[in-house]
Amino acid sequence: MTGTRTLPDIHVTEHAPCWGDEDFAVADDRFKTSSDLIKLCTPVLYVCGGCPFRAACIRQVRPAKTEFSGICGGRIWSNGEIIYSPPDADPTELPAPVHRKACGTAAGVRAHRRAVEQQCPRCQASEPDAEQLELPTSD
Repeated sequence: MTGTRTLPDIHVTEHAPCWGDEDFAVADDRFKTSSDLIKLCTPVLYVCGGCPFRAACIRQVRPAKTEFSGICGGRIWSNGEIIYSPPDADPTELPAPVHRKACGTAAGVRAHRRAVEQQCPRCQASEPDAEQLELPTSD
């Protein structure tokens, strides 16, 4: 599903350089896989580089809730999930974290990622451990 760049009474990103450009909100019939979408979007992603509207773009489009596919806030999204984030992407541009009972655990880290939001401090501290998988050793 392709997201929209306007919400009632919110017009912050109308001034963004990408406003109205179909290469940013990619129609579903233009790609089949995430790699196709990345190939379509990468050539224009540079426009987001110094854009002052990146955080506002994410707040306005709400890509996770609208299952947006395309470029939003300097990241490439597919059905509401970030599939490519350039090295200069600032995690504080994402919505603030929702604090959950699972925060501080691997499940909490996954919940923040699914919601496409910042990691809370407890999950930031536990993230390296949450991501590390150890294989059993055969002695």
